[in-house]
Amino acid sequence: MSTDKEVKVTWLSQEECIESGAKDMGMILEYVEKVNLWLAEDKVVEPELLHLLWEEGNYSGKRIGVHAALIQSEEMRVAAVKGIPSNPLNPVERQTPRSNGMIILYNEETGYPFAVMDDTIVSALRTGASSALGAKYCARPESEVLGLVGCGVIQNAHIEATSKVMHNIKTVRLYDMNPERAEQFAEKWAHLGYEFEICDTVKEAVADSDIVYTATNVNLGNEYIPKDWIKKGSFHSGVSMWDHKDEAILEGFNKYCMDYKLRLKDDKYPLSELTKSGDLKETDIIELGEVIKGDVPCRENDDDSIFFVTLGICATDTANSYKIYQNAKEKGLGTEVKLWSEPAMF
Repeated sequence: MSTDKEVKVTWLSQEECIESGAKDMGMILEYVEKVNLWLAEDKVVEPELLHLLWEEGNYSGKRIGVHAALIQSEEMRVAAVKGIPSNPLNPVERQTPRSNGMIILYNEETGYPFAVMDDTIVSALRTGASSALGAKYCARPESEVLGLVGCGVIQNAHIEATSKVMHNIKTVRLYDMNPERAEQFAEKWAHLGYEFEICDTVKEAVADSDIVYTATNVNLGNEYIPKDWIKKGSFHSGVSMWDHKDEAILEGFNKYCMDYKLRLKDDKYPLSELTKSGDLKETDIIELGEVIKGDVPCRENDDDSIFFVTLGICATDTANSYKIYQNAKEKGLGTEVKLWSEPAMF
């Protein structure tokens, strides 16, 4: 028999999340953009993330990211905690995803959880959406050439999101250590109508591209993109973080933008290391939400070369997961599990 103190939590599987909109890139883009704006309007609280590394110093190896966020906007008031383990060997050895995210949504009034759900799809798509929004607001609108380094899950999200916000792309240059995977990628996205070029070297994919996304397993200390590969006027999103050499960041680019400047307090990211060393000033870096809000311009002329960093704002997972939860409830999806009928009070 239920009581007024009973707490139930809705469990949503990955399949139920997909049925409720997890693969809807239009929705993902909408709420990633809203969250960036809410950040600029002080309607989001997000602490520094926690990284648990299985091997010390191996940031591209096995790790678990723990994130949290609280949204207090007119549209939604909700909090969440997200855990996302990552193991690069999973696709190779097990033919399973590198990462699997799980998110818990919390009620603002009570602080109790009301949903536990898969976040794997949303986490990947909102990464692609974040880079694409960076391009929307910082790349040259007439950009025609997109260069992708790595042709895995995240680049699938990148090309889909970018196709929706950058409308003059004609050519996509692909590089992957496995050329067959690049071929498969080109075949999968052929319906977009782009000309796909499979590159033999990373330089071919990067050097003459207007927009560049790097999504690799490169670790700290193995940076490989030099300053002379940076095309004047181009936009680069360093998704996997350790692809660009410091000289490329400092001398190849003249403008810097990121989605959440609080992460500059961390010591694991290129821009945070460069600000702590004094090579960059924190004031030299623009937050994307400020650009969206119209407070600060990023690109001011065609020759501006812009380095963008997206660091996975948990609030973007939170907002999209909350919308998916609402859609699932409307569809009658999910399994209710009981947290307690009558809470134990000690």
